[in-house]
Amino acid sequence: MSLWKSLRIGLLTRRLEELLKVPAHAFGFPLLRPGGLEAARRRGLLALCPSGAFFEEEGVFALDLARCVGCGRCALAYPEAVGEMRSLAVAVTRREDLVQRVDLARQRFLDPGPPPPPRPELALPTLAFREVSAGDTGLADSEVALLGNPFHDMGRFGFAVVASPRHADALVVTGPVSRNMAEALRRTYEAMPEPKGVVAVGNEAIAGGMFAGSPAVVGGVDRVVAVDVYVPGDPPRPGAILFGLLLLTGRVAQRLRGGVSPEGLTGGGA
Repeated sequence: MSLWKSLRIGLLTRRLEELLKVPAHAFGFPLLRPGGLEAARRRGLLALCPSGAFFEEEGVFALDLARCVGCGRCALAYPEAVGEMRSLAVAVTRREDLVQRVDLARQRFLDPGPPPPPRPELALPTLAFREVSAGDTGLADSEVALLGNPFHDMGRFGFAVVASPRHADALVVTGPVSRNMAEALRRTYEAMPEPKGVVAVGNEAIAGGMFAGSPAVVGGVDRVVAVDVYVPGDPPRPGAILFGLLLLTGRVAQRLRGGVSPEGLTGGGA
């Protein structure tokens, strides 16, 4: 590439905080509004959601971000009950931190307590990972591939893809783990040297997604191997995946607790 062309194109790589912003044209993750969850609206949300992300049990109304397909219907139909999170910093080290639970009597989010910290032995200056598509539709796989483009440039953070699990520090797994891939995933994990981490990328990898309950799939990755970081999304954007890898290595702090920011837990939410 000529110097003139390089100057004309300019710098393409984006800063991390820019990558963690939801684009203006897209819908962010839904955020329950505790003060607006009247009975009629709750019934409407339960009936409206195409993926069953909302559920209610014993005075608690909940939203599982790992089952949300990002359609935005809930916020459009019931804006008093559902707002929007405009951040892609949604990766967590605990599955429970992807579920927003509202105490209907107190109109407040329930706090599950501080999340477990990343494992210190994975605080590596560089991280080589092997991706395993364990039955993915190809959507999450394509987002992982985008980590290497000039906009995201994962190499500047020391992340690289390797062809063999024997050279990998971590597994990045996509898909709902089909029964035909369960043993292959287990063997890939066992072939990795210690210490080793696992990142479940996408709703299918976390909870089965739209394939949950199918006899053809085992379910989430954590039913086969232990998971260190969960990255929700259907599919997750590259910025969210990058945040998950940084969380695995302890270079960023988890920003969600019980599905919301700590400020939302103390202040009653939006």
